[in-house]
Amino acid sequence: MANLDDIATIQKNGVVAVNALTEVLSQFRAIYASAVGSNSYLGVTDNSLIYSGSGRLVNVIVVAAAAGGTIHDSATVAGATTSNVIFPIPNTVGLTVVNVPFFDGIVVKPAAGSTISVTYSEA
Repeated sequence: MANLDDIATIQKNGVVAVNALTEVLSQFRAIYASAVGSNSYLGVTDNSLIYSGSGRLVNVIVVAAAAGGTIHDSATVAGATTSNVIFPIPNTVGLTVVNVPFFDGIVVKPAAGSTISVTYSEA
């Protein structure tokens, strides 16, 4: 029959195992969130700063397409130029997996009459 020391050791080992599992799951969640986009910005219809900082542009959803547009790696709308385009917005309704990093921010410049949504992860 097990004595109290054996039972305490078993309990301690169980706690250590649960703590290790919790840490691994936390690391997995961070990786998963980065891959699928932990943030979203819906219904962009005019030039907009979506996020300032670095991260990953995960998806672009064209909700209404009147023409194309562009997404820029820029911290300001004024700074969004042809030299920092990271994704040309397609002229078709639907979801596009982009999965590209950005370093300064996300600026969406949809064409007039278009509606765009994006998902992204912060660094």
